[in-house]
Amino acid sequence: MNQTRRTTTGICLALLLAACGSGGTSPSNAGGSSKAGGTSGNPTGGTSGSSSGGVTGSPKGGTTGSLAGGTTGNSTGGTPGESTGGTSGPKGGTGGETTASPSGGTTGTATGGTTTTGSPSGGTTPTPTGGSTTAKGGAVGGGGTATAGTTGSATGGKSGGTGGQAGNTGVGAADGGVVSGCVGGKAWPTANPAAAGPFTVAADKGVGPLAGYTPDPIYGDQQQRFNIYRPKDLATSGYCHPILVWANGHTDNPEPNPPLCVTDSAANKWCGQYLPMMQHLASHGFVVIASLSTTTSKGTPLPTIAGLDWLLQQAEDSTSPYYHRLDTANIGQLGHSEGAMSTCMVASEPRYKALASICGTTTLKGVHTPFLFFCGGKDTVVGCDNPRTAFLSVTDQPAILIDELNSDHGSWVYQGAKGVSLSMAAAWFRVHLMNDTANRKYFYGSSCTFCTDSRVKVEQNSLMTQ
Repeated sequence: MNQTRRTTTGICLALLLAACGSGGTSPSNAGGSSKAGGTSGNPTGGTSGSSSGGVTGSPKGGTTGSLAGGTTGNSTGGTPGESTGGTSGPKGGTGGETTASPSGGTTGTATGGTTTTGSPSGGTTPTPTGGSTTAKGGAVGGGGTATAGTTGSATGGKSGGTGGQAGNTGVGAADGGVVSGCVGGKAWPTANPAAAGPFTVAADKGVGPLAGYTPDPIYGDQQQRFNIYRPKDLATSGYCHPILVWANGHTDNPEPNPPLCVTDSAANKWCGQYLPMMQHLASHGFVVIASLSTTTSKGTPLPTIAGLDWLLQQAEDSTSPYYHRLDTANIGQLGHSEGAMSTCMVASEPRYKALASICGTTTLKGVHTPFLFFCGGKDTVVGCDNPRTAFLSVTDQPAILIDELNSDHGSWVYQGAKGVSLSMAAAWFRVHLMNDTANRKYFYGSSCTFCTDSRVKVEQNSLMTQ
C-alpha cells in the first residue's frame, strides 16, 4: 500500500504541543511530507488549525476535520486533531485469534467500590493522573488484602474481586507500585527483538470499562472500551506476563473498529493503524491493553489509566482469564503522537517501571523510570526538536533519544520486526520489564547496538553510557 498518505497522523497533535509548557513550535500548515516510501498527510495540503474552533482544511483544499477523516475542534477551538488519524498501511487483521473476556470486569459494591482511604466517592483516592492509589489497597499477594480486595477505579465505579482474591507471596514494587499476585513464573529467557517473539497472539476486543473523553473525534458521544493483545496460551505459558499500556495517536485506534473507525483509502479514512506494533509486543509475551478512545491525552482519569485500573482488578479476580497471569509489578506505557503526549503526562505514575514515546512529547514531571524517546528525522509534523528537549530534561533516570533518520511521522510502524521502531520497543521493555539483560546492548554503553546503527542517530544521557 502506498504509505505517502499518512504523515499527517499528528498535525493537530503538533498544534497541541505549542500549548504545552515545553512543547516547542508547531508545524507549518502545509501538511506532512510526501516523500516516496514514507507516509504523507492529506494529498491536497494537510490541515491547519482554525481560530474559531476545530480543524479546517487549507485554502488549497485540505480536509475539514470531521468524524470521517480527521477531527473537529471543541466548542472553543480546543484540541486540534490529526487530519488523518495515525500511520498508514495495509488494512489490519484481527491480531490472531479472538477470545472472549468479561466485557466490563467485576461489578462494584453497592456503594461504588471498596474504599481504603475514606474517599467520599466510594473508591480509592486517585493519583494525580487519575488512577487508583495502589499502595493503599491495590492487588496484593501474601494471603489476601487486609482492606477487602482490590480498589475501585478513580470514579468509584468498579471493584475487583470478592473480598480480595489473595495472591501467594507476591513480589512488591517500590514507591507505591503494585504487588504481583502472579508468582512462581519461569524466568524470561532472552529473545531477539528484531524478530517475532515465540508466542502466538490472541486479541480480546471491546473489553473493560467505558472510558475516554467525549466528544471523541471518531466516536462522538460514544465512549469506547479496550482491546487487549496477548499471548494465546496465557493460562498455560508458565510465565508471569508484564503489562504494557498503549496510547493511540489522535483519531487512531490499535486496529480498525467498524463502522466508525475504518481504514478506507477511497474515503480518506485512516483509523486503526497500529496492529503491527500490538502483535509484535504481544508475541514477545507482553499483555498490551489499548484504549479505543481516539483522544488519549484527555479525560479524568485518562483512558489509559482507567484501562490499567480495570486490568489490575482482573488480575486478582478468580473468574477472569487474567487471574494471576499478569506480572502486575512490571508495567510500562508507550504511545505515538498524541499518545506519546499522554505517556509523558503520566510519567509520575508510581505503577510504571519504564516508558517510551514515539513522535511526540510534552512537559515531563516526576519521571522515575527509564525513558526512551523516538523521533523521525523526516517527520514534518512533530520533528525531533521537542522530543530532544524532553530527553534532555531527564537527568536522574536512564534516557535515550533515537532519531530514525529516514522515518517520517508514521511510516515507522510498517517496517516490520526488523525495523527500528518495533525492534527497539520490544528490546526496551524486555530489558526493563522482563530483566532480559542480554538486550541491554541495544541501548546501554557507548558502543550500543543502536549507537552504531547507520539508520539512526542516538543520544544517551550519562546513565545510559555506563
